[in-house]
Amino acid sequence: MGEAMEGNPFEHVMDSQEWEFLESLGLKIHLPGFLTKFMILELIVAGLIVAIYFPLAKRVQTGQPVRGLFWNAFESLLVFVRDQVAKPTIGEHEADRFVPFLWTMFLFVLFCNLLGLFPYMGSPTASIVVTAVLALFSGLVIHGSPIAKMGFGRYVKSYMPHMELPFGLGYFLAPMIFGIEIFGHFIKVMVLAVRLFANMFAGHTVLAVILMFIVMAKNTAWYLFWPVTGFSVSGVAALSLLELLVGFIQAYVFVFLTAIFLGSTLHPQH
Repeated sequence: MGEAMEGNPFEHVMDSQEWEFLESLGLKIHLPGFLTKFMILELIVAGLIVAIYFPLAKRVQTGQPVRGLFWNAFESLLVFVRDQVAKPTIGEHEADRFVPFLWTMFLFVLFCNLLGLFPYMGSPTASIVVTAVLALFSGLVIHGSPIAKMGFGRYVKSYMPHMELPFGLGYFLAPMIFGIEIFGHFIKVMVLAVRLFANMFAGHTVLAVILMFIVMAKNTAWYLFWPVTGFSVSGVAALSLLELLVGFIQAYVFVFLTAIFLGSTLHPQH
């Protein structure tokens, strides 16, 4: 593991078909050709969400009050997304239809972000492929929902502004504005993917680089090795707390932007 770190610290924040647990003890998993580490981590995330929220949903359906710090903490995440994200951006009357999607997206991104804080794991959201797929699904909902609501023709027409200009200038400017609007929506989806990827990849890369200082100092004198080790471990501990906060913030930002874009397409008059 030390040699790998010296060679390329990015290996520990990137997807791979080799999963190193304790390489010095020979615990290194070689995954089949169709599987990668991030795929397995995504399945773990899905399993955790099901294991936590299915019992909670059954308890809520029975009318039993939710008790205890554990259940209240996880329920408060859902209430926050519904009341502070979905309803203000989409509208009181239409928000409930999209809350399940926003809940699922928020929990999946959040759990993927936080999984990277555990040793020998990783954050699937530190892969541009994963975040691109998540953004693609958001884009399908953002544009598919207003098409289902208004019809394709009326939805496309909402991007064609009505302009009363002399000499027929409106016929020239309207297609330009329509093209800019369409291009802008592609940019919005790209921003969802790149923003999440960049923040998660950068944070875990910084942690890997700081830990690499210990490996670099392993063959130096003790009066250099122990101070470097102490500062590195302290720095990683502090930054891990920051990464915990960043994990929540980035999940919130991803879902909040998705809800804003969805609200703007459902209500183009605003």
